[in-house]
Amino acid sequence: MLAWHLWGITKGETSVESQDNEQYRQRAKSRRESFVNSYDLGRRKNLVVFFNIGDTGYPWYTLIFPFRIMPYTDGKSWARREGYDRHHGIRAGEELTDESNDEDDYDD
Repeated sequence: MLAWHLWGITKGETSVESQDNEQYRQRAKSRRESFVNSYDLGRRKNLVVFFNIGDTGYPWYTLIFPFRIMPYTDGKSWARREGYDRHHGIRAGEELTDESNDEDDYDD
């Protein structure tokens, strides 16, 4: 289980996104295009951002010791590949997971 989740982190995707992205890859391939996950920053950068370690985050030893570490994001917006505001290789209407503005869900 640990290996599966670490693999997903290195690819910049959740379990659900993994399934969606595989379908996007197949659709793009059928059109002789390539699919690019806009959230995949590269294996090392994905790990650094996810665990909030490195130059802009906390020291690496915070992975070993049980410290309370704040996330790098607010949970509503995520780092994307430079120059990408959406995935490459899928067209409007082909998204399997709806992008919605759920600001009302967070009001108390």
